Amino acid sequence: MDELGRPDIRLPQTLTSPKTRVPGARPPANAHPEDGFRRIGEGPSAVRLPAFWAGHGIGPYRPCDEQGRTFAWFQACPLDQADPLEMVPPLDEESFVGDFAWFGDIGDPLDHRAAVTDPIASDLARDGLSLPADFLALITRANLHRCLDREGGGAWTDVTGPLPSPVDPADRMVLFFRDQQSRILWYLYLHHSGQAAVVCSDRDFTVEPGLRYGPDGEIVLPRREIFWTAPSVEIFAYRFLAEARLTLAIHEKQRAGELDPELLAHLAHYVPSSSSEGCGRIPR
Repeated sequence: MDELGRPDIRLPQTLTSPKTRVPGARPPANAHPEDGFRRIGEGPSAVRLPAFWAGHGIGPYRPCDEQGRTFAWFQACPLDQADPLEMVPPLDEESFVGDFAWFGDIGDPLDHRAAVTDPIASDLARDGLSLPADFLALITRANLHRCLDREGGGAWTDVTGPLPSPVDPADRMVLFFRDQQSRILWYLYLHHSGQAAVVCSDRDFTVEPGLRYGPDGEIVLPRREIFWTAPSVEIFAYRFLAEARLTLAIHEKQRAGELDPELLAHLAHYVPSSSSEGCGRIPR
């Protein structure tokens, strides 16, 4: 078995089990009725956003963009050409219930972190909104706190909110994560219906006006400012950590057979399937 990152690497057959959160087969190209977009909320008031995953370059499996940046960003895959979410492995979203069971021991609540989230929760309650349990766990639990920072290549946890949504004044956002140069920021988006999702943007809404207005005072809906990223904070954290660990494994020249089966399934998504031995090979 060659080291990860070699251009001629062969991946061992990925194992499948009911507990695997990365399905072995890719969904059909037309699996989603709104190609390139996702909704938060229901009915006429739903927010419809372009969908994008901003993540690590994963060695030769998913290189960085042409400028060599750590995070693949908007220019990496134009939305009018393809659905960027099809670039990443699909996840069994129903297996994520908000308890971070895949992480292991998440630890006890930290009082000094609850002191950050409690005022935000109080402000949201006045608007009839609340922070999801998985968000609270990620920010306040001892072993989860800053787990993204530890493996995120310089990205760091930064919780601020609630912030007005630039899309719908009835919605709120909470900043919780940003890359080291604040070129990409991730927010918890709270729709006034009670639904939530993770969105990302290249705008820091903590220092810029949340709403933009036209010449007649009407609210101007932004274009290509907020991108739907994940249906929950737990799913965002799972994918982010998986990619960070794969990047480290390639850097440290680990062997493919040493990978956790779920991490191996992530890599297999980027490798053309082989008709023999159930293996994949990275194209030269």
